[in-house]
Amino acid sequence: MKIKKAVIAAAGLGTRFLPITKAVPKPMLPVFDKPTIQYIMEEIKSAGIEKTAIIVSGDCPVIKNHFSEAKVLEENLKQTGKKDLYDIAMATRDFGEIEFIIQPTPNGLAGALLCAEDFIAGEPFALLLGDEIYANKDGDKSCLKKLIDEYEKTGVSQIAAMEVFGDDISKYGNFAVNEKSGYNAVYDIIEKPSLSDALSNLAAMGRYALSSEIFTFIKELFKTQTKGEVYLTDALKDMANSIGLYACPFNDARYDIGDKVGYIKANIEYSLKNEKVSSEIKEYLKELLETL
Repeated sequence: MKIKKAVIAAAGLGTRFLPITKAVPKPMLPVFDKPTIQYIMEEIKSAGIEKTAIIVSGDCPVIKNHFSEAKVLEENLKQTGKKDLYDIAMATRDFGEIEFIIQPTPNGLAGALLCAEDFIAGEPFALLLGDEIYANKDGDKSCLKKLIDEYEKTGVSQIAAMEVFGDDISKYGNFAVNEKSGYNAVYDIIEKPSLSDALSNLAAMGRYALSSEIFTFIKELFKTQTKGEVYLTDALKDMANSIGLYACPFNDARYDIGDKVGYIKANIEYSLKNEKVSSEIKEYLKELLETL
């Protein structure tokens, strides 16, 4: 079955970026000249998906406004002949159907995803975390496209995987795999283990291609966990042991925008990719390096 829908989990409170995230949702933090969530929507569009649900916490007009019509701005750019800027503004409205769904209680990623069950309506779907950007080499498939292709080929849910080393493993979901018919079949997964408890050096990234059966496993967790955060990791473990889950390796660049160092790295690297400013940025970095 083809994947035609995507869900972006963007309802986090952004506590690691206070105080700016009191007023600006973390997915709207800019990386060079675009908010994080626009890069994510571009990845979704490039994968051929036309219907997206964005899970937000409470009323979130900033994200809605970004993907909506801005009459005064658009008309001004048109009348003053600023075609390049007009095209940039209009591109934010070229991402197909977008539905905003409120997560009323901050009870974790599993709770956020459960809010989108009606939107998914029994279909397979892509899930993307709202604070991660993935960059693929020119001509290569995006991380999301790789996951979707593997799902549509195997019929088994997929999770993006990267190798991490040392104490960094404690930042991620961590899993163990068995080789099965050429695929990495997940047989155990835990959330943010200590280095001594890690199952492997494989970390779960913020991109998934999932069957709608994941909602069954999430709802089973909520039957016993009525308070606090419910981990999607636990539902994925149950799925892996019941109907299967594959780890799909990803080796290109990933930026954790929810981490301050990751955010700075992303801004530097994306500015270096921009033809208009890259030479100035390079010169500045060279000068700065001499002072360190």
